[in-house]
Amino acid sequence: MQTTYNQGTEITGWWLDGYVDLNSKQKSQLRSDLSEVHNWHRTTQLAIYLDILHNVDTKLHGPLNVETVCALEPDIKARVSDLLLTFEPALTHLALHLKPDQLAYLQRKYDKNNKEWRRDWIEGSAEDRLEFRVKKDRDIAERLYGKLTPSQQDLLQELILESPFDAEKTYTERLRRQADSIQVLKSIEQQHPTFEEARKSIHALLIRSTLESPDLSYQEYHDKTLHFQCIRAVKFHNATSEKQKMHSVKTVQAFEQDLIELLNKKN
Repeated sequence: MQTTYNQGTEITGWWLDGYVDLNSKQKSQLRSDLSEVHNWHRTTQLAIYLDILHNVDTKLHGPLNVETVCALEPDIKARVSDLLLTFEPALTHLALHLKPDQLAYLQRKYDKNNKEWRRDWIEGSAEDRLEFRVKKDRDIAERLYGKLTPSQQDLLQELILESPFDAEKTYTERLRRQADSIQVLKSIEQQHPTFEEARKSIHALLIRSTLESPDLSYQEYHDKTLHFQCIRAVKFHNATSEKQKMHSVKTVQAFEQDLIELLNKKN
């Protein structure tokens, strides 16, 4: 975690380059902007994350309830909102200097990713799709709790089958967000707005793409799915042994220690 975090500027720049094929001037500006984001995050957010994790690990020793888990959402949503706001200048600078061929590159990247997403989540037999979801959730659960028992793996599958997750609905929203981003970026490229005008467009795009979908039916589905995730987390945690609960506490505390060391290094 520490190695990844300390290289966050380079990793984020590399990730964005993979979507729009940046030129050297764009890379230089982006690197400078991302360094500012990283410094802000290190000096203001890590301590908040540490508090959130400590609040979590104190509750993992025993049974959980839905209210306790869902109560974490406002804090997490606030952190996401703050992060989006801080990224706005960097993304605005980038948007103002993208070229038509880079937007075409972005569309091809979207198309490639969508093909892979459909292969994993929509295409293939129902058995294959279920196996894919079970494996993903089992990997996450075992990172937190350690090795799962056969009965816990069965419970994991039951909870997946009970989930309101709808791959087609999720994919439709994915396409909407991508089309929205292409449209906004093309508008900025063609109209040459001022920085503040472009920033307002980027701000609205980020909100629509993360926190508040304009598709009200999707937003309702998203909220329902999120609430079920709270229920699923509680049901699974309460089915773990004392040894597994302690494993989860130690896992979270290891993340806390990483944050403490990162905080200490800033000074």
